[in-house]
Amino acid sequence: MKYCFTTLAVGEPYESRTIEFFKNLSEKTENCDFFIATNNSEFPSELGERIKIYQINQDNLHDSRGGFSFNLNLKCLSLKHIMLHEKKMLQENPEFEKYEYVIFTDGDWIVHDEFSEQKILNMLNYMETENIDFAFERPAAIGDSRKDPEQSFFRDKLYDYDILEYDKWDEAHVVNEQFLVFKNNYKFRFFVNRWEQFLWYSIKNDIRNYPDGFEIGVSALEAGMKWNYNGVFSHFLPKCFAFYTKNDVFHIRF
Repeated sequence: MKYCFTTLAVGEPYESRTIEFFKNLSEKTENCDFFIATNNSEFPSELGERIKIYQINQDNLHDSRGGFSFNLNLKCLSLKHIMLHEKKMLQENPEFEKYEYVIFTDGDWIVHDEFSEQKILNMLNYMETENIDFAFERPAAIGDSRKDPEQSFFRDKLYDYDILEYDKWDEAHVVNEQFLVFKNNYKFRFFVNRWEQFLWYSIKNDIRNYPDGFEIGVSALEAGMKWNYNGVFSHFLPKCFAFYTKNDVFHIRF
């Protein structure tokens, strides 16, 4: 099964950790390629033919709110990178085979010692059998929070998008965006286009960046994706990945 990993690497420690992460993965896998979206024009380009670099030209990286202000929806450009690459390859070779699945990870992840590609393939085969378009974790339905917005961790989004009297997005989930898996089909392409629309809209209107799981969940709903959040990662990917928290605590996933 042909699949790929992708991430956004802007600034440190994300750039150096992404390089290490994907180089390590490339040594432990045979069936995938790797995509890195970055705004660093001097980002190393010779990381192996399976690691592909995409330059994004975007100077507005932050919203005006306090705290962590990075425009997290820029992550959608790492998915767009794959679509652009596939389009280019098909123009050059009509026999080019697209990736069957796309895996997004945050740019600070690490390969755990117990990683194996077979675990990834087992998960993707399960998604194929169950016809799952999108796998994520930590569901949080927008409709539940809309009933009591002041207690919601994505309260600002409810106000910024003015949806307190709007139930069309109620079934969407504000997902944990650290690790996402997509089936690469027409729904995925719609999803990426919709998420990118949210990116530019949020920048133009200075909408709070956190949590980008809001825009991800709405885009998945509008794309008509069949999703699953019931322990897919913890079941199929035990001890495959890790990362350091902001307090420098080593955290093993999943």
